[in-house]
Amino acid sequence: MNTWLPPDRIHVKARSLGVNVEDAAVLKLEILVLMALALTACGRGEPRWQGCEWPTETARPLDLSRAADQAHLRRDAESAETIAIHYADVVAPARQEGWEAYGQTRNQCMAFLFGTVSRIHAVDIALVRAYATRRNDPFDVMVLVSFAVVYAFGAYVLAGFVTHRFAVDEWRAAAVALTILSLGAAMAALMALHVWASLAESLRLGSGHLSYRAERLPLHQQGISLFAAGVGLFWLISVLRYLPAIRRRQLL
Repeated sequence: MNTWLPPDRIHVKARSLGVNVEDAAVLKLEILVLMALALTACGRGEPRWQGCEWPTETARPLDLSRAADQAHLRRDAESAETIAIHYADVVAPARQEGWEAYGQTRNQCMAFLFGTVSRIHAVDIALVRAYATRRNDPFDVMVLVSFAVVYAFGAYVLAGFVTHRFAVDEWRAAAVALTILSLGAAMAALMALHVWASLAESLRLGSGHLSYRAERLPLHQQGISLFAAGVGLFWLISVLRYLPAIRRRQLL
């Protein structure tokens, strides 16, 4: 059956459903962006590590007063953690022997790799462990900003349903509708952000085996603030969508 519709029929179909054509296009673009990110993450093969061993690296002391060396140690510590988790999750036979054996294998591998990084760069092993927990702040900001852009487009579409349904003089009904939508959108956004941030973190680390590291994502420390920001952004966009109608009413 041919389901193709010409552009003029699409416009008529969208209007008959009460959907603005431009809003529908924005929503379609958002869906495509999310699908592309998911497919990119799923399309990555398994990491190259097949054992609990550190890749060949030239030994050199790190000067942790330099930002570049701090970043180098953080990346090495993250890589050691990633290799150990991947080894325990995928390679080691202990993964089939229960949680206790799994955890012991992961921790032993991690201790060995942290010790290797410590010797290569002449830093204390406790410092290597500490750097493994440090977040990449510029990357976290990029993830949050990129999601905020997608969320803003979604809020623009949802707010459009209200502005098309309720005129300016129906502000009480519009306020109730926007309150419900903003709370629901912000809650859904938090759940979507968890997926978004997890996929981004997997791409950054080069492994889908985040394990306990998912708890370090900013979402888990700033959930209430992010929820409040989502509600506020939704209302701001809604007011901006109502502004043209308010201005037209003032000119009458």
